[in-house]
Amino acid sequence: MAFDQFRGRALSPETIADDTDTSVSTVHRWISDGKIIAVKLGYRMTRIDGDSLADFLTSRLSAPRPARGKALKQSAINKAV
Repeated sequence: MAFDQFRGRALSPETIADDTDTSVSTVHRWISDGKIIAVKLGYRMTRIDGDSLADFLTSRLSAPRPARGKALKQSAINKAV
């Protein structure tokens, strides 16, 4: 899969943010939500398990995304009819 590049590595939140095109705060949110496993090695030094990151990103691809915005309103209208 495309996320095998992360397996077996310990990555910084900044590296993950760059590679996944997200923000560092999003990566920290994934950590605090328990979606990925991280270890705090010291002050301002966090490393993330690459295996848990690859598993999380793979699960995000396979899960259907909920409707938002205009599509959500349209589905509500279709259910009412």
